[in-house]
Amino acid sequence: MSAELVALVFDANDPVGLARFWSGVLRREMADDPHDGVVVLPDDDTGFRLRFVPTQEQKLGPNHIHFDLTSASLEEQQETVARALTLGGRHIDIGQLPEDEHVVLADPEGNEFCVIEPGNNFLAD
Repeated sequence: MSAELVALVFDANDPVGLARFWSGVLRREMADDPHDGVVVLPDDDTGFRLRFVPTQEQKLGPNHIHFDLTSASLEEQQETVARALTLGGRHIDIGQLPEDEHVVLADPEGNEFCVIEPGNNFLAD
């Protein structure tokens, strides 16, 4: 039997606030976590949950992993970026080049993520 990815866990100073951000960006439902914190539910049976658990620790330095959110069109990419900014995200500079078409953002607690432009083969199989 192989392992299955069931959840990705975020340590968060404000678990509900951070879950609300990701729920809005990903357009997924939130629910109380039966163990601790709050979850953003997958949109289908093949996805995994995002769990947000409380911590007092502050984020130090860049993340070792980050999300790459894909877009089907330039308009969809722009809508995703606008939605993230409206929900409390912000643009950040991680050394991306001016000609790079992906957008690098951080969530309200500083976790980096990218919104990838349509047609980008970086994530292709």
